[in-house]
Amino acid sequence: MAIRSTLLPAAMLALPLLVNACGTEPTSAPTRTQALEARFLAGDPVLKLIPTAGNFAPPDFAKETGNGLYSQARWTNKVALDGKFSVLLQKSVDYASCYTSTPENGCAAFAAVIVSGVEGITIADLSTIGFSVNGTCGAGSPRFNLYYDTNGDGQADGVAFYGCAAHVSALPPAPDWTSMSASSDAPDFCYSFGPPIGTCTLDANSTVVQLSVIVDEKGTWYIDRVQAAGTTTGEPNGT
Repeated sequence: MAIRSTLLPAAMLALPLLVNACGTEPTSAPTRTQALEARFLAGDPVLKLIPTAGNFAPPDFAKETGNGLYSQARWTNKVALDGKFSVLLQKSVDYASCYTSTPENGCAAFAAVIVSGVEGITIADLSTIGFSVNGTCGAGSPRFNLYYDTNGDGQADGVAFYGCAAHVSALPPAPDWTSMSASSDAPDFCYSFGPPIGTCTLDANSTVVQLSVIVDEKGTWYIDRVQAAGTTTGEPNGT
């Protein structure tokens, strides 16, 4: 199996900048550089989608910038599956450049939509997660990134990944659209932060710190009909 180095943000101070992992494992960069912390919620979650994008510039990949030349995430009314809107996720530089001796600025950029409203609930309550996409349904882009807490302190103890291609639904929802759904307790790949970095510690009692749909490969995608915790949303005003 090919080995791929995963870029991690400077905010994850307990981790080295580069982590060796299986070739199918994508970047685990969170969608913000602040320390990830769960907000514990009462009652049923109300989902809201928050587009966000960033870039970790070479050579050290330590400083994050936001929406710009290399990636963007925003609402658009040009393409939609349900309602009037979808979220455009776009990246203009190939990730493979990060593995060269002269990485191109933007190779470590990402575009994402945070699924707000599920922070603090258990993986059991998060249950099935899914989205619909207009664009390539790849193994790593788009995908869900799930940061989870295992000890109840509200801080991320690990990260799990759920790629689109591995969870394609049997019937497309509409021409040019693909849907995926996955059980949140069965990720494609997962590891704990440690130290040292270890095997997956995700279980049904783990709680959500952050859930997002993210792309870090070159291309353009439109995301709609995002599902989590028994709720579906795809409009700017949420559910």
